[in-house]
Amino acid sequence: PGVACCFSFDQFLAGMAAFLAVGQHSSSLAAPDIASAAPPRVWLPNGSAQPQRHFGPAPEDGKSRLWCCPLLGGVVVGFTVAQRRRLAAANAAAAGGRRAVAGVRAASACRRALAVTARSSDGSSSWRDWSAKLGILAEKVDVQMLRGAYDADLRGMCATADIDNDEALIEVPAEHVLQVATGEGCPLGNRVQAECWRDLQWWAQLAVLLVYEVQRGSASPLAPWVDSLPRDFASLPLNWSDAELEGLAYPALRADVRKQRDELAQAFAAAARGCDFELPEEDFIWAVQVVRSRAFSGPYEGRKSDDRLVQLALIASLLVGGVGSGQVSVESGLNGAFVAALAIPLTDFFVGASAKLKRHVVCPVVDYLNHDSKVSSDIAYEYFADKFAVRVIGGFRAGEQACINYGESRSNDALLQYYGFVERDNPHDTYELEILQHLDAEAAAAGEVLQVTLSRKGPDGSSLAKLRHLLADEAECGGRKPAEMTEPLSLANEKLVWRAVTLGCEAELDVLSQKVAAPMDEVGLTAQRFREEKRKVLTACRAHAQARFCRPSSPAPLSLATGKVVLPMFEGSSSWSHEWADRLLAPAHAAALRDVGYTVVPEAFDAGLAARCLEECGKLDAASRATVTTNSCNSGSRSLWLEFDSAARREALQSEYPALYELSRMLAGLPKRTEELGALGSGLQVHPAVMVAMYPEQGAEYAVHKDSYAPRDNDPATGATRRLTVLAYLNDWHECDGGELRLHESPGDRPDSRRFEAVAPTAGKVVLFDSPRVWHAVAPSQRGDRWAVTLWVH
Repeated sequence: PGVACCFSFDQFLAGMAAFLAVGQHSSSLAAPDIASAAPPRVWLPNGSAQPQRHFGPAPEDGKSRLWCCPLLGGVVVGFTVAQRRRLAAANAAAAGGRRAVAGVRAASACRRALAVTARSSDGSSSWRDWSAKLGILAEKVDVQMLRGAYDADLRGMCATADIDNDEALIEVPAEHVLQVATGEGCPLGNRVQAECWRDLQWWAQLAVLLVYEVQRGSASPLAPWVDSLPRDFASLPLNWSDAELEGLAYPALRADVRKQRDELAQAFAAAARGCDFELPEEDFIWAVQVVRSRAFSGPYEGRKSDDRLVQLALIASLLVGGVGSGQVSVESGLNGAFVAALAIPLTDFFVGASAKLKRHVVCPVVDYLNHDSKVSSDIAYEYFADKFAVRVIGGFRAGEQACINYGESRSNDALLQYYGFVERDNPHDTYELEILQHLDAEAAAAGEVLQVTLSRKGPDGSSLAKLRHLLADEAECGGRKPAEMTEPLSLANEKLVWRAVTLGCEAELDVLSQKVAAPMDEVGLTAQRFREEKRKVLTACRAHAQARFCRPSSPAPLSLATGKVVLPMFEGSSSWSHEWADRLLAPAHAAALRDVGYTVVPEAFDAGLAARCLEECGKLDAASRATVTTNSCNSGSRSLWLEFDSAARREALQSEYPALYELSRMLAGLPKRTEELGALGSGLQVHPAVMVAMYPEQGAEYAVHKDSYAPRDNDPATGATRRLTVLAYLNDWHECDGGELRLHESPGDRPDSRRFEAVAPTAGKVVLFDSPRVWHAVAPSQRGDRWAVTLWVH
């Protein structure tokens, strides 16, 4: 208040507006990728090894950032995508909860294992009655019985009406959630010893609160929700026998489960000593499993809503007292009170960010939402409303299942360990491998280990560094540690690394191919699904590693003529007219380009020409003229540029690869015809070159992206000036071969990964789309190598 009196009220407001504007601008997400498309609010990542239910990616740079955006009139604080991903990785050691529940062997698995669970005693529809009494808003969703990915029954929520993009699915008042926070005392007061409470991990604290609510019975406002919780978790590996764990054929998860059981036993012993009420071990173990399958975490601002109300009341009383006594003028008093009141949320945000305080929450009703890795969902604590809200990019249509993403980078290891199910074709699945046993049996027998993490695109950065260090000679090593080997040491060392990855994948595939003698009950079927998903990861990783071992690689495609990176050179579209293009495109195609951003033309060119082009592509690939892409978005694909920007290059290309030259000239005529039809305006320029790209079977895909991010990026070298993308497909493709082009819906220029038009890459088909407008992706090829030719118009 003293400082505020130095300024007029108008000056103060102008200054604060400028401060908030700078705060928002400084937090802009610059990375042009799918993950950065969603504007952050109060993202709530979880603090466990992987995001624990309803959780976005965790932070990578360790910095919380202030965001000022309208959300129920509030100022909110958000994690960037990079920050959220790091938060999950930084807590990878906190697995928690590790002790088998004696006698748990029910025939039905819990809901998270895609089976039916116990419902509340007064019927499945009663959830809406008791949730309304708690002030929980979920007007456009309802609980229904559904069919899961493996045709099992599961409970979930469906949209009963259209839910708009970013509209709240569910809103839960903070007073009716189970919640613990960093450094805060036990909500039960002296019912739990303070020292004991501080020593318990967050999941054990929440489990204690849940057991207490259970013991309160009907006196608890959460009693109906507690009644609806599953009573057994037979699908969780925590409760499997040793023989059943062996059926996974996956040592990494078996080790994690053993660690989980140990931690759970230790947590129960500590909690039982500190509670002054009865804490049965069976109840505690049950509560931990509920919590670990339903909790989410995020930033905590350091005080509760009641504390904020007390402070506001104090400010009001000081204002009234100061003005009433004549000590301060009305204007000065109002200025001071305004600053003091504004300081409360700002202090909360900065304290929460700087101290890295965390809250861990279990929200009733939110836990009825199932998981879908294709969904981009946000769960935000809305500061001024003091509630939690669930939102999904793209929303839902009436009749669709309403899902959230339990974590944007969750492998099947985490999904099975904490939720009891396996996600089919999980794009984030990994394979944890002790690779030294396959490379140096003597060292492995002596107890040495080298743990690496493999994905469909190969080892992660840390694993690559470890392998480079392992396989480096003394001169290459130079006394450096593995963590310092983030870049290739030499071509020879890099080839050894990828050869080692290939050997490791092949050895593990042999292990997974061996028949496992296990009963085909629910647990046995789950283990079988898990092994199949791990086989897919290893197969794709092996294909990628073989290509990297045998072929040259580069971050971007290189020129066939020069062997160097190609920088675009432009010519007016009128220089590249072609009769084929004039006949092909009709006004209807131009209208589609304008209205929806793309048009698909099947059988645009002769199948014979496609076959000849495909033969020439095979010739180029056999000669290793196409380099393996190391770019993380489409790692594993192989590509090269065919330039025809000069008479000499046209003559050389036509002589050696006549079919590809013919197709390239045909495609180059499309921009002029597009201009004539008025599809994308005037001034289109042709880059006289096409990119030939191959996606090997099981070895590559392209994540959701745009071909131009203008005006954010204006560098021609990155494709920022691209205006039109032209694709031509060469393969004799069949249904279920995969490799389709996916043209995504993008409400608010944020791609909805669930909704897209799938375009099969069949021979002779041409696709044109608006480069800076259309979000698109390439699905993995399931059978055969997928070839395409791309022309970009600027």
